[in-house]
Amino acid sequence: MKCLIADDVPLIQRDVHGTATKVFGESTEFFFAANTDEVLKVIKEQSVQIALLDIEMPFVGGIEVAKEIRKLSPKTNVIFVTGHEEYALEAFDAYASDFIVKPINEDRLRRAYENLRFPIAKLEVRCFGRFDVIANGVSVVFKRSKCKEVMAYMIDKRGGEVSEDEFRFLLWTEEEDTEKKRRYVRNIMSEIRSALKEQGVENIVLNNGKGSYRINRKAISCDYYDYLDGNRSYPREELQTYMEQYDWAETKRIALSKK
Repeated sequence: MKCLIADDVPLIQRDVHGTATKVFGESTEFFFAANTDEVLKVIKEQSVQIALLDIEMPFVGGIEVAKEIRKLSPKTNVIFVTGHEEYALEAFDAYASDFIVKPINEDRLRRAYENLRFPIAKLEVRCFGRFDVIANGVSVVFKRSKCKEVMAYMIDKRGGEVSEDEFRFLLWTEEEDTEKKRRYVRNIMSEIRSALKEQGVENIVLNNGKGSYRINRKAISCDYYDYLDGNRSYPREELQTYMEQYDWAETKRIALSKK
């Protein structure tokens, strides 16, 4: 998820950032603006899901810039964080998602987050039975079947890094190393990101910049992870169906069936 924090006071920016990190999670990508021109620049360049705006800002002002955000990015949730209660009615006329009076606190921001005007797409991953990736209640369609298998393999690694060489061996079960195959792996990653982005879901596949990738575990809801964390239980016969379409998951299926 991407969040914009807009306030012309650096101390308040830091305070809002600290609170927002606790509520939205450390995987959130934050952008900062000190005036309304900077706000619009970020909105034009980034797919921001939440904008935390002060009302009294240099240049145009928060209310007017919220209206511009509405034109440029209709699904961005604008939450006003301000010390001026008297602007509340104007704020909602500007189609704001919520209005929080400073000083911001975690509980109040959490309520705003849980009741956004435009709910943020959450990725659901199902590992028991046939592996599936679901966004907004619909299975994500990938251009190539290998995209789904690569996604499953990263989910199986539970956030651990997977190298391009490991993916190459997964896809071709051979040791030959060619630049063509490395490019193919990179294209697979690009297509996975594109398919998820089309559903409004980003920052799921992370790249360390050195040829390794990992799943952003905090950004997904996964039945397998819920089971491992002790949040859900499943009968043994269901555990035995773990990613049933993939041969490489057989060892994990056997291990799960013994629990």
